[in-house]
Amino acid sequence: MSPRTPVAVYFDPFDPLLHTDPYARYAEAREAAPVCDGPHGLAVLTRHRDVSAALRDDNLGHGPATAPNKIFSFLGMDPPEHGPLRRIAARFFSPQITGRLATTITGFADDLLDTALDKREVDLLADFAYPLSLRVICSLFGLPEADQPWIREQNPPIGRLLDPPYSLSQNDLTAGRNAAAVFVAYLRRQINDRRNAPRDDLLSTLTAEAETGGPLDRHGLIPMCALLLMAGYETTANIIANAALALLRHPAQLADARNRCTNGPLDKTSMDELLRYDSSIQATFRTLRRDAVIGGTPLSAGTPVALLIGSANHDPRVFTRPDELDLDRSPNPHLSFGAGLHYCLGAPLARLEAGIALSRLLHRTRRFELDGVPRHKDITAAIRGVDALPVVLTSR
Repeated sequence: MSPRTPVAVYFDPFDPLLHTDPYARYAEAREAAPVCDGPHGLAVLTRHRDVSAALRDDNLGHGPATAPNKIFSFLGMDPPEHGPLRRIAARFFSPQITGRLATTITGFADDLLDTALDKREVDLLADFAYPLSLRVICSLFGLPEADQPWIREQNPPIGRLLDPPYSLSQNDLTAGRNAAAVFVAYLRRQINDRRNAPRDDLLSTLTAEAETGGPLDRHGLIPMCALLLMAGYETTANIIANAALALLRHPAQLADARNRCTNGPLDKTSMDELLRYDSSIQATFRTLRRDAVIGGTPLSAGTPVALLIGSANHDPRVFTRPDELDLDRSPNPHLSFGAGLHYCLGAPLARLEAGIALSRLLHRTRRFELDGVPRHKDITAAIRGVDALPVVLTSR
C-alpha cells in the first residue's frame, strides 16, 4: 500500500497549548477529517468510531515508534505475551476484590477531609486527591506511608515517558530515565524484602508469583509493579480533581451530585459522565502492524498512530450535546478507560475510589468553591489534569 495522501488538516497532539482546553481544537479537527496528519509522521484519529475500533484492533500494536519506556513495558506488550501477564494482574483488580476496600478508602478520605476542613483553604489535588490515591495504592502494595511523598516526586519525570520517545526532548528523556532508574532500585529493595519476609500485601503476592516459573518472571515483575503503582495513583488523582473541577464549573450539576451521594459513593451513571467529560487520559499511541484503511484513509504498515480519546469522548455523532455535563447521560460509551486488550486493569478501583472521594467531599461540605484559577499540568500528551486546584471548603 502506498503512503497515505496528505490531508489538509494538521493536528499536533503534543502542542502544550492543548493542556489548558483541548476540546475546541478537537472539535475543529474532528469535523474536518477523521484522520489528521500529525508530527513525526503520525496519523491522528479524531472520531469515536475510529478510536474505539483502533483500541480493539490487534493490527495496532506497540512498534518501536510508539513503544513505552522499559519501565512501562507491560503497557506496551502485544499478544501473545500480554495475555497471561494481564490475567495475573487482573485477579487483584476485579470489582469483587476492590469492593472490599470501600471501608478503607472511606476512612482515608475522611481522615484527609478532617485536616482539609480545618484549613478551609486547600489545594484539592495536593491535599486530598493525591494523598488519597497514594494511600490506597501504597496500602495495597504494603509500601510505607513515609515513602509516599518521595514516590509522588518521581512521577512528573517518569510520567513523561508515557509519550512516544520521538516526542520528547533529550532533557526530558534523561530526567525520566534517571528517575525511573532510582524508582526501579527502590522497587528492587522492596521486592527483595518480600522474598526474605513475605507479608499480606500485593507486592508479596506478585513476588511469589514471579518465583513459580510461570508467565510472570523476575524480568517482568518490576515493569508490572511500576505501571500498577504509577497509574494506580496518578490517573485516579486526576479523575478526582478533573471531576471536582467539572462540578465546580456546573453549579446545577454540583447540586444534583450532592443529592445522588447521600447514601454512598457517587452512582455509576454520574461517574461515567464525569469520566467522559474531562478524561484523565487524552491520547494513546500505537503503530500499524499491517497496511490498513482507517476512516477512509489508506495507511501503511509502520505508521505511528495517535488515538485521541478526549476527542472521541466529545464526538457529537455518539454523544448528544457532548460539551455539556449531564449526570443523567445514558448510554455513555466513553473510552476513558480504553477498550479491548489494553482496557484499564485498575478501572474498578479507580471508579470506586473516585466515587467515594467525591461523595465524602460533597457529603461533608456545605459548600466548596474555587479559590483562584486552576493550573493544568504539562506532563504528557497522554495525561490531562490540573497542577493545582485551590478551593475553599465550608463544613456542614
